[in-house]
Amino acid sequence: MTALAHTALGTLRGDTSDDVVVFRGVPYAVPPIGERRWRPTQPTQSWAGIRDATVFGPIPPQAISPERLAKRGLTMSEDCLTLNIWTPAADDARRPVLVFLHGGGQTQGHGSAPLLDGSQLARRGDIVVVTMNFRLGALGCLYAPDWHGAGSTNLTLRDQKCALQWIRENIRAFGGDPDAVTAAGQSSGAIAVATLMASGCDLFDRAILQSGGLERVRSTAAASTVAEQFTGAVGRAGEPSVEQILAAQGGIDPGFVPPQGPFHPCLDGDVIIEHPLVVARTRAMPAIPVLAGSTRDEWRIFDATLGDDVITERYVRQRAQALAGQGHDVDAVLAAYHADHNSLRDVAGALVTDYHFTAPTEQFVRAHAERGNAVFRYELQWPSPRPELGACHDSCLPLVFGNLAAAPGLAGADDAARGMSEVIQQLWLEFIRGGEPWERYDGVGGPTMILGRESGTARGHRAAQLAFWEHRYPAYG
Repeated sequence: MTALAHTALGTLRGDTSDDVVVFRGVPYAVPPIGERRWRPTQPTQSWAGIRDATVFGPIPPQAISPERLAKRGLTMSEDCLTLNIWTPAADDARRPVLVFLHGGGQTQGHGSAPLLDGSQLARRGDIVVVTMNFRLGALGCLYAPDWHGAGSTNLTLRDQKCALQWIRENIRAFGGDPDAVTAAGQSSGAIAVATLMASGCDLFDRAILQSGGLERVRSTAAASTVAEQFTGAVGRAGEPSVEQILAAQGGIDPGFVPPQGPFHPCLDGDVIIEHPLVVARTRAMPAIPVLAGSTRDEWRIFDATLGDDVITERYVRQRAQALAGQGHDVDAVLAAYHADHNSLRDVAGALVTDYHFTAPTEQFVRAHAERGNAVFRYELQWPSPRPELGACHDSCLPLVFGNLAAAPGLAGADDAARGMSEVIQQLWLEFIRGGEPWERYDGVGGPTMILGRESGTARGHRAAQLAFWEHRYPAYG
């Protein structure tokens, strides 16, 4: 059955499935193609008649095989700036809105991924769920203003802001409340939400940060080094093809152990003036409630391909030294981690989990809480059915969206996993609706909601390990 949404720009036709109306491939910006490649995002223009919105739009250019694309019924194109909207009804009910920004290291992912299907959340919570596509990789994050001119930096963030503006102006046509928008993101999507907060963006009213790694916001110098490698591969004469762009960005050496992706937000002096951790510590951001956390074993999924012959005592020490920096007591930090973990593999993963995900997230929201804002901290401990993964990166996605069967290896798909998903969905929905899902976080060692086989709030949770990393982030020197 079809359904219509009457926006200020024109009418859209979606379809209905199991009491949820879906509008797919909704354009929010002028296609960034031709002369508009490398240019700032421009809002989409109005159209005449009824525009079909029953098919997902093309995903952003990324490294994915044509066979995999075809299997999923998707296409890929630079003309990718679209939204997907799930709603119980395109009426005037003014429901809370969840806008979700996908992860993927700013080089992978898309809003039409099966894991991010918003049907269950929309139906269960009587909310509107929105996902989006935005430019990725060099097309979205290359720092080359001397080549592409003013306004060419942090295009991914510019896309996301344009999409959020579109939602503010048009979501009522889909049964949503433009004054009750929660911006959520996972991994690089969470980095984007936090960075938008720090830049003063006022286009959302609540924020959810899942497994974000704010230490990946790059300095101008680091971003320039990446741009030099990229332009050295493609040259500056003429416009490279999408295939050349993907090949060039895939060959960039990130220069970090463990590897750090080369394409992330950077301090461009325009969209981002200062590092989000510096902003959080030194001045007020939008005074909105934040729910934030990470999984207990984020990095173990990335170490899973390394054999036990690789993860030796020497390897773990080298990793600890690379993360801690010169002049810091590696023996002390290793002793603390060995006390909490049973194997070298667990220690190796925990070091990166805390350095990259847990500690910078904690510092960002701690500063926000100390200014009197509502903050709700969590740690997901629900284990993957694959013992070597633990509670790994991405495992929050099937639990939050309820799409367990889309990736059963992440969080399971049995009755126990469904029960955990229901608990998490209820807590997230309470926050999205404007409530307080558990006790507020109030600073170092404050209440943290543990979500696992035994759930509940804990105080002082891993405070000593997290404190070690404070010297490594811009907010502290």
